[in-house]
Amino acid sequence: MSTATICPPAEAATRRRLSAVSAPPVLVDDPAGLFAELARLNLPLGEYVVCGSAVLYVRGLRSRVGDLDVLARGPAWTTVLSLGVPPSAALSGHGLVVNHPTHAIEFVDRWTPGWPTDYLIASADLIDGIPFMRLGDVLAWKQRARRSKDLPDIAAVHELRRLWNGADPAPTRVTKTDWRQAA
Repeated sequence: MSTATICPPAEAATRRRLSAVSAPPVLVDDPAGLFAELARLNLPLGEYVVCGSAVLYVRGLRSRVGDLDVLARGPAWTTVLSLGVPPSAALSGHGLVVNHPTHAIEFVDRWTPGWPTDYLIASADLIDGIPFMRLGDVLAWKQRARRSKDLPDIAAVHELRRLWNGADPAPTRVTKTDWRQAA
């Protein structure tokens, strides 16, 4: 004898609608399902932003993304804390970090020094329903950090600027106090 529950058609339709709400569609895709998992968390817009190299990936300036770096505050940070992973000190010594228990998603409660959380979230570009750090800000941040792994990303953004402008852009220099000029 089957134990399957049979529901009236109206109830079944309601269940379908509710399940669609709980798992928002994501057009941005990656082989590891990072963006789908981020969307599944249903973090409130205006309370988080995707930072780092994923910003280049969604714009076609990188062929792959290894992880997501997500800056979260307020209700979004509360949701992150509910993942069951205790926060730890960020390697940079600046703020707290929570690593997603099953996906390569790192949540932080602040970005690096000189980059105000409120500014980064408020100025985010919304792509397929996900807020991303502005490309100019990522470029300024990577130029300031100047890690060897950032050099190909810096070159890719400069190449895009060259294509847009039809000429080589002048190198930009960002100091700790002029972050607004990079926006």
